[in-house]
Amino acid sequence: MNAGKYKQGDILIVRYPLSDKPEKSIVRPVVIISNEVSNVQDNDVLVCQITTTLRNGNFSYLLNKERLTLSMPEICEVRCNKIATIRIWDKLVLDKISSLTSTALTQLLGIVKSTF
Repeated sequence: MNAGKYKQGDILIVRYPLSDKPEKSIVRPVVIISNEVSNVQDNDVLVCQITTTLRNGNFSYLLNKERLTLSMPEICEVRCNKIATIRIWDKLVLDKISSLTSTALTQLLGIVKSTF
């Protein structure tokens, strides 16, 4: 499996590293925010967490069916200020479940950029 298989805006189920316990991970959905050039350079992707806990904060992006190519089981949001690097060849990616529409991707990246 390589990073070229996935693209910016794809929603994946991954083993997400815990920031307070780097040796541990949890299974959760994420969205890829890095572009394809960056993804294939090192077989890494930058991702943001997706959660069903709706915070509606400054760095939240709601994922409803209109913003996705395939609906999620329930409404959730992207935590645009929770960014991690996932190494594709470490078998952290379990499945691809959807993608953002092009409009949704543009909106999401705008929020991600506002975190810097």
